[in-house]
Amino acid sequence: MLELVTDTAVDLARSDARHGVGLFETIRVEGGRPLHLDRHLRRLARGAAYLGLPEPPPAGAVRDVLIARTPCAGLPLGVVRLLALDERLIVRAGAWEPDWPEAVEIAVAEDLTRLSSSPLCRFKTMSYLENVLLAREARRRGLQEVVARNEAGLLTDGARTTVFLVMGGEVCTPAVCHGALPGIVREIVLEAGAAAERALTVQDLEAADAVLLTNALREVVPVTRVAGWGEKDPAPPALLRLREVLERAKRA
Repeated sequence: MLELVTDTAVDLARSDARHGVGLFETIRVEGGRPLHLDRHLRRLARGAAYLGLPEPPPAGAVRDVLIARTPCAGLPLGVVRLLALDERLIVRAGAWEPDWPEAVEIAVAEDLTRLSSSPLCRFKTMSYLENVLLAREARRRGLQEVVARNEAGLLTDGARTTVFLVMGGEVCTPAVCHGALPGIVREIVLEAGAAAERALTVQDLEAADAVLLTNALREVVPVTRVAGWGEKDPAPPALLRLREVLERAKRA
């Protein structure tokens, strides 16, 4: 089992971090409570099994460390970061301030294509260059996010977000088998039956009535504009539905 620590010192001369062998999770904190911790640890465990790392500790042990050794309990809104590396699960917590506007502008990525069969699409690994490059492209173009395509031209996801398209009242998201990361909010929404997986194209993005982005930290963010194609509905009924699904999941 991974050793729980709050010491963040890493010996790069010996660490597997040199080769990107490690996993991370980013968890939203509300009222001192890390949200969906069990789900994050399950995803971390799947990645650890794939990489040949020890399994993470149970959620109760992680919560105990957060309470005893980090400022998590005193945070009205914050972030917990877990890093599985070198037989350890490094735990850090701190304050977080939303750094995006209430609605965002996006585009289709031009600089990078995801390979749908790559493990980098299925796990949150330290081999994070693809996502860094996508985020860099978004900044260069004056946007909050760009959505990558896979080798077949199908939509996958953004640097840090899952994309949902609202088309004729149906809410759809790219399938994991096409290269979309199995995000935590995505998992909650799909389990609730509030959206479905589909093979989605650039043409679908253009034609969609509305576009929503999700991740565990920012939750659900509407898109006001897709670069090159104009405005999208910033407040579709699906936005309220997804937020209601998340609120119920928090109380579960």
